[in-house]
Amino acid sequence: MKNFIFLRHGPVAEEYRKIFYGQMDVPLSPQGEKLSLEVVEGLKKLPLKKLYSSPLKRALYPALVLSKEKEIPLEIREELKEINYGEWAGRDREEVYKEPLYWERLKKDTLAPPGGESLRELRARTKTFWESLKSLEEGNYAIFTHGGFIRALLCELLELKSSQFFTFEVYHLRAVLITLFEDGIFVIKGLNLKVDEIKDLLEASYW
Repeated sequence: MKNFIFLRHGPVAEEYRKIFYGQMDVPLSPQGEKLSLEVVEGLKKLPLKKLYSSPLKRALYPALVLSKEKEIPLEIREELKEINYGEWAGRDREEVYKEPLYWERLKKDTLAPPGGESLRELRARTKTFWESLKSLEEGNYAIFTHGGFIRALLCELLELKSSQFFTFEVYHLRAVLITLFEDGIFVIKGLNLKVDEIKDLLEASYW
């Protein structure tokens, strides 16, 4: 049995919050850094075998700190990046929301922003990452990533249409806990969990 803790990064710097940043490597805000370190303190209480992280620094920051302080191996994976918004990156959110293509791509998931990535492509790399986890040893693993990745992974695992991409709200520095069994069956044990809730759920589970 393997337990995977997927965490969205912390709040980014104020000047980036009203734009689409996607794969832009924007920094955490001072509050985002503080909250990230609080999550690290909580995760240090768990027996973790390995860490994975997106290479983008807003996700990588707590992963690096946790890896160093607890001497846990860390693997940086490109698949864990946020969706690529192409030419929309850096533009005001409200401005992009007015473009028909933004909403059409939810109905037809092969559509993508100019120079960017479609939801189908995003889902494909979440599936690739998930499949790579199946060969791991039993234990607990923490994965630092982004809201778009987590939404896409849940759609993929639950075989939902991409039009349901926004069915799930994914909050900063909250976790999705998924248990995977040897036969490939999985159980989603919690969404938007606080870190101190993860330990309780792992201990309470009878699986």
